[in-house]
Parts: sequence; C-alpha cells; structure tokens
Amino acid sequence: MNILNDKLDTTNELLTSRIGLITLAHTIRVLDLSKTIDQHFPALGSN
Repeated sequence: MNILNDKLDTTNELLTSRIGLITLAHTIRVLDLSKTIDQHFPALGSN
C-alpha cells in the first residue's frame, strides 16, 4: 500500500468538496494516467 504525500488544510467543516481532489489525484497516480495521456495526445503546439 502506498502512502499519499498530499496535504490538506484543516477546517471546521464536517465535509468539504475538496476531498474529491485527493481521491482524483490518487487515482491518476495509481493508473499512471499522465503517461497514457502523453502517449495518446500530441504535445501542445505540435499541430
């Protein structure tokens, strides 16, 4: 199991909409999505 290196600020709210950001960041990392995107889409300005 990998430990997440992301940090969140503290808040008095019970639930914030930002929790989705950390799960999305973790999913992108686990799926190595940035590598897949780089393989299938051209670099910016290459068209």
